[in-house]
Amino acid sequence: MRVIAGKYRRRHLRGVPGDITRSTKDRVKESLFNMLMPYLEDKKALDVFAGSGALGIEGLSRGFSACDFIERDKQAYDTLCDNLKTLDIKEPVHTMREDALHALRQMHDPYDIIILDPPYSKGLVEQALALIAENDLLKPQGLVVILCGKNETFTIPDRFTTLKNRTVGVTKIQILESGEKS
Repeated sequence: MRVIAGKYRRRHLRGVPGDITRSTKDRVKESLFNMLMPYLEDKKALDVFAGSGALGIEGLSRGFSACDFIERDKQAYDTLCDNLKTLDIKEPVHTMREDALHALRQMHDPYDIIILDPPYSKGLVEQALALIAENDLLKPQGLVVILCGKNETFTIPDRFTTLKNRTVGVTKIQILESGEKS
């Protein structure tokens, strides 16, 4: 696993050992960040269900000004922290070892971009979206990036509109934009 583009490009990332997490394939990561390219510069992001941190780190490499990471599993969290340290990331980062849904319930500061890449088909996307909307965790015109199984369905809260949709292999990438609070 590696960082694909930007200032940390070609740098290797450690994957989480075992089958605790599902690594995002380079092809999916590249499609996702090509879709996000016009929206990356100087954005504060949140990587929920972060695993090794590959998506948030890719965003930092390509222009995020800061990124917070939430990961519950100890082995994945340790891998995430090791990747951040190994790459000597200069942008502000904050890591939380906590259940993602619990963390979203406690948070109050809004982000420009929130990345959701939970275990597929567990209903976590819908729950996370509801908490993001309820707690105003996304700035107006902010983006929620969702990676989920290609056949996975979920309800999208009214305050979000679908901006982009693409399927890459078994993964559906959906980008939602937040309007004003309803």
